[in-house]
Amino acid sequence: MFRQATMRFLLVAGTVFFGTTACDEENPFRTVEPVINEGDDQVWEIALPGFPSGWDFPSGERFFVGTSETGSTFGTWVLDSRADGTLIFRPFSTLAPNLSFIRTGIIDLGTVPFDAVESAPAGGYSSVNDSAGVPVIEGHTYAFRISFINTGTIVPINYAKLSVIDVGEEFAGDPSSRFIRFEWAYQVQPLNRQLVADL
Repeated sequence: MFRQATMRFLLVAGTVFFGTTACDEENPFRTVEPVINEGDDQVWEIALPGFPSGWDFPSGERFFVGTSETGSTFGTWVLDSRADGTLIFRPFSTLAPNLSFIRTGIIDLGTVPFDAVESAPAGGYSSVNDSAGVPVIEGHTYAFRISFINTGTIVPINYAKLSVIDVGEEFAGDPSSRFIRFEWAYQVQPLNRQLVADL
């Protein structure tokens, strides 16, 4: 359901949009209704075979890397780990740059409550090419800057937030079975950084 609505505004050919939220009169996507999709879910680390290991904000779906349409083209981030065991949010495109249409920047906002993040920051996001990712910390809230790539052209930029409720292990004593539970919100209207309804 979310994917169809998303694709309607993503397929804006030949236009490049950089920047952040502007007032409605300045937003070329002002005809797209500002809607905030939200919910909560759980994702497992990429090291656990057969379990969902990533997330796609526009569709609000978990995905299995390499086994679904979302995983092959639209995934926003995957739950991965560094060599030292640090659990990270990693842009999916760093795993499959030739397959993914999405480029994701991430920023750790710290222990600020999820509901207190009314809009995404204008800057400070990690590089979309940063395969080292951003460390996952229970109780922290993160903002995401999501852009869509089509034949080398960057088109609409969308924003989202996510708060890590819990970090755990599916199988006790097996660090490769780690998972996170989280709550999330995604702004459907491109270039709109507002992440709380009715401000």
